Amino acid sequence: MKRLLAAATVAAIFFATVPDHARAMDRAHFLELNKKGRELAKQKDWKGLRAILTEIGKELPSPTPNYLLRVASVEAHLGHNAEALQWMQRYADMGLSYDVASDDDLKPLLNEPGWSKIAAQMKNRALPVMHTQEVCRLSVTDLMPEDITFHRASGEFIVSSIRRHSLFRFKLPSGDSKECMLTELPLENEAKRWPVLAVSADTRTSAVWMTQAAMPGFNGFPKDDEGKTALLAVDPVSGKIQHKLNLESKGPVMLGDMSVSQDGTVFVSDGRGGGVFRVRDGGQSGEIEGIADGFFSPQTPVLAGDHQRVFVPDYSIGVAVLSPSAHGEKAKVTYLEHPANITLTGLDGLLLSGDSLIGIQNGTDPERIMRFRLNRKQTRVLSAEVIEQSTARMGEPTHAVATGGWIYVIANVGWNKVDDHGELKEGQKFDAPVLLRFREKRSYTRSLHRHS
Repeated sequence: MKRLLAAATVAAIFFATVPDHARAMDRAHFLELNKKGRELAKQKDWKGLRAILTEIGKELPSPTPNYLLRVASVEAHLGHNAEALQWMQRYADMGLSYDVASDDDLKPLLNEPGWSKIAAQMKNRALPVMHTQEVCRLSVTDLMPEDITFHRASGEFIVSSIRRHSLFRFKLPSGDSKECMLTELPLENEAKRWPVLAVSADTRTSAVWMTQAAMPGFNGFPKDDEGKTALLAVDPVSGKIQHKLNLESKGPVMLGDMSVSQDGTVFVSDGRGGGVFRVRDGGQSGEIEGIADGFFSPQTPVLAGDHQRVFVPDYSIGVAVLSPSAHGEKAKVTYLEHPANITLTGLDGLLLSGDSLIGIQNGTDPERIMRFRLNRKQTRVLSAEVIEQSTARMGEPTHAVATGGWIYVIANVGWNKVDDHGELKEGQKFDAPVLLRFREKRSYTRSLHRHS
C-alpha cells in the first residue's frame, strides 16, 4: 500500500546514507536534520547542505537510492562533477535507472566524459527480465487487488479489493483458459464499509483476516469515517465477522499490510502512524498489541525462520528487524544488513521462503520482483536476484503468496490509473490484473547480483 503514503514519506525522508553497520536510528534527530536539510536546499546553501548530509549519514542504517541521487546533486551544484559521477555509479550498481536529462540538478553530468558508461549500465540493467509465468488475468478488471492469500481448506486464492471494498476468491484456470473467474465473498456490510487492503488466511482455524481503512481523500464511504481503520477476522464461507479490532489513535493511522504465522499470531503494520502490531490467540483476547513504533512507512511484517524476530520493510529506509517481547515492552528495532550494491528500499510485499526473502519492490525504477538470499542465521542479505522487471504484464505488482512449490504474485494492480481520490484518471482505463508465478526453489543466476 505504499502509493497511499508516498508523498508524505518522500517529504520526511530527504536523504539516506551508508553507515558501516545496520543499527537502530534516532528518528527524532533524523527528522530534525532532514528539516534543516530542506531549508538549506531552499536557500541553495550547498556547502551547508553537504555538512548536514554528513550528519544525516550518522543516523541512517542503510544505503538508499534517494540518498545517492541527492548527494550527487549537491556535488554537482558545488562543481564537483567527478564526485557526483561516483555517487551516480553507486546508484547504477544497485541495478536502478534514473532519467538524469529531466533533472536540472544532475543534467550537467550529461556532458561529463564518464557519464556515458554509467548511462549504458543503467540502460542495460533496466532491460526487461521475465522469469515468471503468466497464470491468468482476473475477471474483474477494476478490482485493484492489493493483496493475495491462499486458503488451504478450500484450495482457493483470495484477493482484497481497494475499489470494491471486498474480498474475492478464485481457483486456477483449467485447460487452456487464461482467465481466473472471481466470486465475491458474502461479507457483512460492516466489513465492506471501507477499502480492503490486506488479506491473510489463518491455516489453523480457516478464518481469513483482513484490514480495512477509510483512506484520507478517497471517495466511496461516509466522510465522517475518514481516517478510521480496523482489523477483522471473517468466515470465508458465510462472510460473518468473527472478530473486529479497531485501532484508535490521536494521530493518523491506517492498518495496511499483514501476515499470519503458523501459530495464528497476526502481525500488522500501520503505514501512516508508523507502528507494528500483534494479535495473539486468534483474536480471542480482542487486543491489538503495539510491539514496535517509530517507522516511517512500515509494510508487510514477516516472521523470521527462528520465530523470534520479525522482518518489516520500512519503505524508504530498508528492512527492519525486531524481536517482539512476550511482556508488552516495545521491541528494539535494527535494520537488516546487506551489501552496498543491493537496495532494500521500496519494498511493499514481503515473503519468507526458506532462507530467502521474496520482495515486491514497487518503489524503485525499475519496479521489480526480487529474491534476496540470506545467510543461515537470517541476519544478513548475501545476494539479490531479479525475477521480473520492466515487463508490460507486470505493471505495478504488490504482494505475493507461496503454495505448492510456487510463488504467486498479484500484478498490474492499477494504482497508476487512479487519482488521489481513488477515481479513474481522465483518459485512463483499467486493464485486467494479472497473476504471475515462479518456482519457489529455482534460481536464475544470470540476473544474480552478488556482493564481492
